[in-house]
Amino acid sequence: MDFLKQLGYTEQDINDIKDYNYDYTLDNIIINKEKVEDIIEYLLSIGIERNTIKEIFMYQVGLFFKSKEEIKTSFDEYEIDSIVKSLNYDVNNIELIDFI
Repeated sequence: MDFLKQLGYTEQDINDIKDYNYDYTLDNIIINKEKVEDIIEYLLSIGIERNTIKEIFMYQVGLFFKSKEEIKTSFDEYEIDSIVKSLNYDVNNIELIDFI
């Protein structure tokens, strides 16, 4: 999970993420690190805060098992500004998005 440091996450952030996930989930994240990095970079580019992304890892980690294209397509169905505000307010609002 050290690849997250290159994206601005601290050792404490990484430990928090590890504490909230099963080992097999963490293994999947590591195996798919390029895909996960791509998704993080996309989320940052649309205005999702770094701390919100950390919370997605902790509470809605399933988002990282979708493709970037799938996420982007689903987000494009909504007003991006509204999604960003909604997710930055409460990461669990991700459940309101219909993923294709």
